[in-house]
Amino acid sequence: MASSTVDPAETGSPTGETARLAVGIALPLLILSLAYGLWLISDQLLYIGPLDRAAFGWVVVVPLWLSAPVVAGFVWKSLSRRQARFAALILGFLISAAAALAYWQSIGTPFDCGFGTVIPALNFLPQTLIVGVLVGGGLALDGLLVARLAQLGVRWWAVIVGAGTEVFLLGFAFFALFATWEGHTCFVPGPNSVTP
Repeated sequence: MASSTVDPAETGSPTGETARLAVGIALPLLILSLAYGLWLISDQLLYIGPLDRAAFGWVVVVPLWLSAPVVAGFVWKSLSRRQARFAALILGFLISAAAALAYWQSIGTPFDCGFGTVIPALNFLPQTLIVGVLVGGGLALDGLLVARLAQLGVRWWAVIVGAGTEVFLLGFAFFALFATWEGHTCFVPGPNSVTP
């Protein structure tokens, strides 16, 4: 008597659903982390192979980032609607928090200010949260859009619309970033500065 193994994902078992949900959250996070890590590396180097850092960003980092909602959507299409929304909520929250923290670090407590900024870092928190929600929330909603289009069977449109929507949403987030940017002024202790 031959035994056959059945994939839990095909039977709709809780184990298979949990695994797909975990992949639906972890895979886009991995892609985005890789894109951010490569951007940090390219920001420190003038050249990476034959490409300068700007070309490397456009050729490698940007397409990698734009692929994240597309990959998320194609993974989420096999989930139930409730699970896909849950995955989008978790992914959106994590990306929003990371984007807000990175933006807050750059303007609220920048590394180029040895003694901090004249304006307290807490004053920069509202605009960093707005930018973070635009980045993370936009990416999560874009992933849900891709999932819906993929479920309808228009896979190439899902890829094109997903990447195009992410370009628009990132552009909007950058517009909000520059609109809310408050140039920080570094505190420089001197002979006339008063310290408590």
